[in-house]
Amino acid sequence: MKIAVFGAGGVGAFFGGLLVRGGADVHFVARGAQLEALRTKGILIRSLRLGDVVIPALHAESDTTRIGPCDLVLVCVKAHQTAEILDDLTALVGERTVLVTLQSGVESDEPLAQRFGAARVVPGVVYVGATLDAPGVVTHVAAGTIAIGVREHGDASRLPEVAAALGQSGQPVKLVDNIQAERWLKLLWNASFNPVSAIAQRTPRDLVSVPSTRQLIIDLMGEVVAVAAAQGIAIGVSAIDEQLAWTERAPAIRTSMMVDRNRGRGMEIDALVGVVVRKGGECGIPTPFSQSMLALLHAIAAEPRPDPAPQWVPPPVHG
Repeated sequence: MKIAVFGAGGVGAFFGGLLVRGGADVHFVARGAQLEALRTKGILIRSLRLGDVVIPALHAESDTTRIGPCDLVLVCVKAHQTAEILDDLTALVGERTVLVTLQSGVESDEPLAQRFGAARVVPGVVYVGATLDAPGVVTHVAAGTIAIGVREHGDASRLPEVAAALGQSGQPVKLVDNIQAERWLKLLWNASFNPVSAIAQRTPRDLVSVPSTRQLIIDLMGEVVAVAAAQGIAIGVSAIDEQLAWTERAPAIRTSMMVDRNRGRGMEIDALVGVVVRKGGECGIPTPFSQSMLALLHAIAAEPRPDPAPQWVPPPVHG
């Protein structure tokens, strides 16, 4: 398969780099310093699980027309950026192209399905803990699993082919019958630990060690369970205890929202928190804890950013 990775941040660079190492035909879409790094240096993955993995210089473009139609497109941009890339994706989509969303949230596939047709889109869930720390440099601290499935009433006939292609990364790929339930299960962690860590500036492991923030996390998770249940998705209450126990054992992970805030980037506020409030409102489920997180995150997002330092301009020469 000819594979395009659109968005070469932590997730895209991690999985795309490992696919290249596994012999896949991979083409990256990137911008700025990351584009230059991929072209000239490649990718360095510093992994607690895999050790240091070096992938030499890669094929990367900012213009998707220079790549052309692909068999598989991995969409790895932030969920709130999906609508912005639809025009650029068009050049990558051929007659039998499949688009796989390796993104956070439970709705990231919607803009793709509306633009390119639901049959082309395979929602995915990643458990990876990968962060882009510098152009071309990825830190990896958790698992590297991908779960894929089809949208409701979708055709699952191409899933084994897609799974085999993704499996060239050397990472586990699992097929799930109900991908939406899998996405809500991941949202259980994301909708709680992401906002609290971004606001408190503490790692998830720190948060569960403080009784008051641990209880806040449990309350936020309870709202996710209730909203999911109202949509016919059953998340067992035991899942909360399992998520807390996993977090206690995990390395000192920095959540994506915490990293984005610290680097002055847009946070996935709606995809990870706003969706719980919106869906809760639609289903008549109160979500006061999530609403509080949403308000605080919007206040943080509205903070004025410092102006960049003025560039030095040499004085005019008089002669």
